[in-house]
Amino acid sequence: MIDQIKRLGPDDTARAESAIRAFKATSRSPDSLKAFLRSPANYLLVADAGGETVGFLIAYRLERSDREAAQMLIYEVGVVSAWRRRGLASALLGEIVALARAEGMFEVFVLTSKGNDAACRLYTRTGGRIEDDSAVLFVYPLGLEGAA
Repeated sequence: MIDQIKRLGPDDTARAESAIRAFKATSRSPDSLKAFLRSPANYLLVADAGGETVGFLIAYRLERSDREAAQMLIYEVGVVSAWRRRGLASALLGEIVALARAEGMFEVFVLTSKGNDAACRLYTRTGGRIEDDSAVLFVYPLGLEGAA
C-alpha cells in the first residue's frame, strides 16, 4: 500500500535528490535542484511505500499568451518494477490532475509514442483522450548532452 504521494518543494531537496537518483541514476547539484523545486511551474511528485520511493511524476505548468488559465504538461512518469500494474501510475496521474484542477488550469496533457502500448493504455484508462493522432515530435539537439 502507498504511504503517500507528495509534491516536493525547496525544503525537500535531499529527498528529491534521492528520488531522482533512484530512477535516473544521476541528479542535479543540490543548489540547482533547490531552484528547480522553488519554481511554482515545476512539479515533482513522489510516491512512497514502506519508506522507499516507488514512483515519481514530473510535470510543468505552462502559461499561455492566449488564455488566462495555464495548462499542465506531464513530462515523465516512473514506477519501480515491483509496483507496476498496481495502480500507482494511475494514482500519480490522478494527483497531478487534481493539483491542476485546484490551481484553475484548463487542461493537462502528455505526449507519448504510438508504440508505447503501456503508456497509451495508462493514459486512456485514466481519462486521457487522443486529441491529434497525427502529431509529430521535433527535437532540436543543442549538443549539451553532458549538461543533463
